[in-house]
Amino acid sequence: MTNPVANQPRRRGTCPGVLAPMRVGDGFLLRVRVPAGMLPAEHARRIADLGDRYGNGLIDLSQRGNLQLRGIADDGLEPVTEALRGMGYVSSDAASEAVRNVLCSPTAGLDPAALMDVRAVVRTLDARLAEDTALHGLPPKFGWLVCGGGIGHLADSSTDVRFDAVDAERFRVSLGGTLAKAAPLGLCQVEEVADVALALGCAFLNLRASLPEPPRRMAGLVAAIGTEGIGKRLSASISPLPPGERIKVRGTHLMDVFGSAEPPHPNLLPGGEKGSIAGKVVAFPFGRLTCATLAALASACAEIRITPWRALILVAPSPDAETVAHGYGAILSHADRRLKLTACSGAGGCDVGTTDTYATALAIAERAGPLLDHVRMVHVSGCAKGCAHPAIADVTLTARDGVYDVALNAKPGDESRHMQGHTGLSPADAVARVADLLTEESTGA
Repeated sequence: MTNPVANQPRRRGTCPGVLAPMRVGDGFLLRVRVPAGMLPAEHARRIADLGDRYGNGLIDLSQRGNLQLRGIADDGLEPVTEALRGMGYVSSDAASEAVRNVLCSPTAGLDPAALMDVRAVVRTLDARLAEDTALHGLPPKFGWLVCGGGIGHLADSSTDVRFDAVDAERFRVSLGGTLAKAAPLGLCQVEEVADVALALGCAFLNLRASLPEPPRRMAGLVAAIGTEGIGKRLSASISPLPPGERIKVRGTHLMDVFGSAEPPHPNLLPGGEKGSIAGKVVAFPFGRLTCATLAALASACAEIRITPWRALILVAPSPDAETVAHGYGAILSHADRRLKLTACSGAGGCDVGTTDTYATALAIAERAGPLLDHVRMVHVSGCAKGCAHPAIADVTLTARDGVYDVALNAKPGDESRHMQGHTGLSPADAVARVADLLTEESTGA
């Protein structure tokens, strides 16, 4: 039998998929794009079994609401692919798979505070993107977002094309960024979302080709030519925004260093919620869990929703769901300091990493409690690329050749933000230095 993925590209440094597996330090990484982030419990159990049988038993939750199976061996690619195809998670080819980067409100249909249930809209958009070959030339990280608002809003998630509900029938269409920063285009009706999205994708491809240095993301195109030229490429299905339109959202900008503390999404986990949803939220350090954990959680609910916040939502949970989650090390409170930490796979999980990033991050959680209570995020990166969090964090540790450089309000590898005496530190010294940062800041050291 011919291996269906034998001749598929092995992606490195872009966006892996089932048909475009990425070879990393612990084997092949397969990203499973789950439409609308809705994973039936039976599918979750079967995916967990695949990860245990053919991989290393580890699963990562991506920031785009997808599952990533790790450590898949060469001879496991075919059976895993065929099993996922049988569940409906495999596209016709790698190009149609790669364009299906649609982020959906994970609380859709569960949140009474939401303006609309966007699941059907997202499913339609996902299918249309895969079918339209004209869009298969989009850059690998080009993404789409559909948000119905409410408790589990996606205001802080940055993407290329946004559809944010303004009422039960219309979306605000904006380009390149978070809700607060994206450039607004206008309004569209629910039934026009897929058409508008595809028109914007084609406009991006055509307009970027005319520039001497074609941008790879929508924000770059907007910066180069503005929104008027892009808007002209749309059909009449988009209408102008009301005069003086303003969007009020929860503050999303990073505070100054050691400013007010806030976990990734404080409204969902117990103790930080402003309302309630019909489900149980469980988070995981660095977005990693075992296949055994996924299987156990699937046995304690009817459906699992994948969020971009290193968390899962258990839909219709059983009475013992929280006990099950606690037994597998899940984070059940918004006050858990591990939520303030992000880390990439590091040595062992990535062939570029030179430090055990997870061990370093967990050591910071144990030793730097006062600091974590006052910052929004500490990021531990295995190299200067910052795959797990390429943006600015309050404190960033960047590994190189087994040591760390520590910087404040910096991206990974940002040498201009390194502090005197905070470069070339051993993992133990880096943890100690981070633990002392709050004292140093308050004393002006």
